[in-house]
Amino acid sequence: MEKEQWDLFMTSDYRTVYYFTGLLGSKDFPTLFLQGSDGRTCLVANTKGTGFCDEQVLLETYSVERSIDTPAHDAARILKGLLKSLQPVQRCAVERGTTAGLYEQIVIDGFPGMQLLDAFRVLLALRKRKEEDEIASVKESLKYCAVAYQAARDIIAPGLTEIDVYNAMQGAITRAAGTSIAFAGDFACGERGIKEGGAPTSRKIQNGDLYILDIFPAVDLYFADTCRTFAVGEPTDLQQEGWQLVMDAVRLAESLVKPGVSARSVYSSVKEFLDSHPLSEKSFWHHAGHGLGHRGHEAPRIIPGTDDVFEEGDVFTLEPGIYTQTLQGGIRLEDNYVLRAGGPEDLFNFPWSL
Repeated sequence: MEKEQWDLFMTSDYRTVYYFTGLLGSKDFPTLFLQGSDGRTCLVANTKGTGFCDEQVLLETYSVERSIDTPAHDAARILKGLLKSLQPVQRCAVERGTTAGLYEQIVIDGFPGMQLLDAFRVLLALRKRKEEDEIASVKESLKYCAVAYQAARDIIAPGLTEIDVYNAMQGAITRAAGTSIAFAGDFACGERGIKEGGAPTSRKIQNGDLYILDIFPAVDLYFADTCRTFAVGEPTDLQQEGWQLVMDAVRLAESLVKPGVSARSVYSSVKEFLDSHPLSEKSFWHHAGHGLGHRGHEAPRIIPGTDDVFEEGDVFTLEPGIYTQTLQGGIRLEDNYVLRAGGPEDLFNFPWSL
C-alpha cells in the first residue's frame, strides 16, 4: 500500500479474504475485507470466529426473527458505517474484477473526488509467491490424490465403467478426509482421453485402454493437481515406450525450471522434445504446466503465449502428454512442485508407473 500510495484497500472476493485473514467464508454470502493506510484491518463476514484482523463485524445471513433477502445490501450498510471512522481517502484500491459495484459505490459516495484503482494485478503478483503455510495446504490436498490413485489402481478392470472408478476414488477420499471435499478432474478412459477428458461417463473400460486420471482435489481452496495414467491389463511394449517418452519429458522440464527462466522457453523445449519422436505423432496440444493456488490455474502458465517468469516460491505443475489411437488412448503425467533457489522440489511421491 505504501508503494502504490493507497489510502484504503477493499475486496469482497472470499478467496482474497481467506488469503489475508485465514477466515474462509461462504462464496454464497457477502464477505468484505478492508485495510487502511495505518495498517488497521476490518472483516465483515457471516462466519463466526475471528480471522487475523483488528475488527470483525458479523453479517447476519440467517435468522428466525426476520427474513433476510438482501444480505449484500446489509453488508453495504455495515460498510457505510465503517467508512465514517476513516480519515479522508484520496486513493482507494479495489479488487474490481470480483468486488460488487454496490460496495464500490458506497466508497465513492463516502469520499467524493476519490480515485478508485484496480488492485487485481498487484494481488496476482503478491499471491504468485507461496508462503510455507500455503505450500502445506497444497500438500494436504496432495494426500488425497494418492488416496484416490490407489483406489483407482485397485479397482480398474475391463467391464467396469468410468463412473465405477470415479465413485471408488471419491469414496476413498471421503473416508480418508472424514468429510466431503472438492474433487474434480478428467476421468476419460481409452480413446475418450485423446481429446475429451472431463467428467466420468457410463463408457465401459476395455482391455488395453490407457486410463488418464488428472485430478485436482482442493482443501480450503488450495488445489493439488496431479495426473497418472494406468494401463488396463498388462501395458504393451508400445505403451511402455510412450510412458518412457512422457517421463523423459517430465525430467527435461524439471531440469529446465529455475528462478528467472521464462515459462515460454520451458514449454518450447518440452514441445520440441515430444514432437521429435514419431511415437507422439505431434499430439501434445495443451499447456506443459501451470501455477497452483486459490484457483486451479494461476501464473506461471507454461504456454507459448505468456510472459510469465519462474520465481522462487512458485508452486506449479508440469504435465506433458501424448495422445494417439495407436496407444489406445493417451499418456499424461503430472506432479506438483515448489520452486526453491536451486530448482524445483517435487511435492508428490505417488509412483509414476503405468
